[in-house]
Amino acid sequence: MKIKINLSQCMIVKNEEKNIRKALTWGKNIVCEQIVVDTGSTDRTVEIAEEMGAKVFHFEWIDDFSAAKNFAIEQASGNWIAFLDADEYFSEEDTQKIIPLLKYLQKDGKYSAMPAIIRSSLVNLNDEGKPGSFATQDRIFSNNSALRYQNRIHETLQASAGKKHVVFDATDRLTVFHTGYTKSVFEETHKMDRNIALLKREVKENPENYDAWAYLGDALFGNEQYEDAENAYNRVIVNIKNVFSQERKDLIFSNLLKMKFLRSVKAEAVIMNAYNQSVDCNCSTPDIEYWVGSWMLNHGKEQKGIEYFELALNKLEQYQGHGVLDVAAELPYIYQTLFEFYYKSINHAAEAVRYGVLYLRVKPYGESVLKGLLQLLGNGARDEKTTEAILGFLFKLYDFTKAKDKLFLIRVSNKLFYHALEQKVYELLSEEEKAFFNQNKQSVYQN
Repeated sequence: MKIKINLSQCMIVKNEEKNIRKALTWGKNIVCEQIVVDTGSTDRTVEIAEEMGAKVFHFEWIDDFSAAKNFAIEQASGNWIAFLDADEYFSEEDTQKIIPLLKYLQKDGKYSAMPAIIRSSLVNLNDEGKPGSFATQDRIFSNNSALRYQNRIHETLQASAGKKHVVFDATDRLTVFHTGYTKSVFEETHKMDRNIALLKREVKENPENYDAWAYLGDALFGNEQYEDAENAYNRVIVNIKNVFSQERKDLIFSNLLKMKFLRSVKAEAVIMNAYNQSVDCNCSTPDIEYWVGSWMLNHGKEQKGIEYFELALNKLEQYQGHGVLDVAAELPYIYQTLFEFYYKSINHAAEAVRYGVLYLRVKPYGESVLKGLLQLLGNGARDEKTTEAILGFLFKLYDFTKAKDKLFLIRVSNKLFYHALEQKVYELLSEEEKAFFNQNKQSVYQN
């Protein structure tokens, strides 16, 4: 039997003329309709959406994100829904995976019979367009009346009371890119001020809603109102037994330690008190150890900093949660710090090599690390056997079909006066690449 998939794309918007074209482009070739619910735009958002063929609806804003999103869902006719914000998108590569994945799930009885959610990875991009933090989100789900958003702000997709739903983990194959958490966006749109106002209203009406207090702490932290953020978090910590989500506890303590790092708190006892509280709460996020390690390194406690960085890496390997992770974006820095520490340490060459390799796997053109690594591997020897062994090692790290990689290795070898290795790599250039190198030798060496 042929499986028919109709995917509706939904979003709620307000003054998104800068994002709306991209938001309606990524899924254009795979969705059956695009539902845009406008909550009061005063720019060209609605005009552009209509030009692009979207079905535009209007919803009077009532300070409730869930109400607006649920209204959008009710307009959708597809049997599956992709609900991304205007500042979110899938890459072209991942977009092509969505319909085959939905067909695969539709074959499985439990995903067609029960409310179903597909969990994706999420990357928050910074102002430079680089990953700032990583998390998971539920952005694709079956169009089932039992699935609706809940909570006025920081809305979550949940099954109605008494209903069960299934979640398919696609975090290894689908990634949502999110641009809306950059500092420039917050300054331009005042989204953070809006969120703070909504959350303050929520905690005033429901002072024992500790999730709302925690979200308020997040928003105040994002707005660099650190003292108020700490006060909000501390109110939650005193009542931590009323917080049921482990990921929420993780984020409270990691943000609390991050703030203490950013505020350059001087007393180690203050840092360790917060850290020990996180341990008592069984926090699993490696961000906690990362921020403690960063504080230690910033305050001249190098050995302790290294120990906490390694604890963070160990926890990252075992991490099974779905929370926001700063440490994932900081891996190059962590690897480089550990490499440099062990590089200068006596009898720790193996550790230095390990972290050097990990660094180069994510930052292959890190010249200083590669130079140090080559010096460690050669250990002063530059004979034919050693050079061949090093070349074999480099074959595991670099793509020798790419001129860029080979020219990079030639440049680094030259700077180390390792001319035997330089010659070995040069011999692997094609005739065309050799001609380019010989004509641009000076610029290749200087880059």
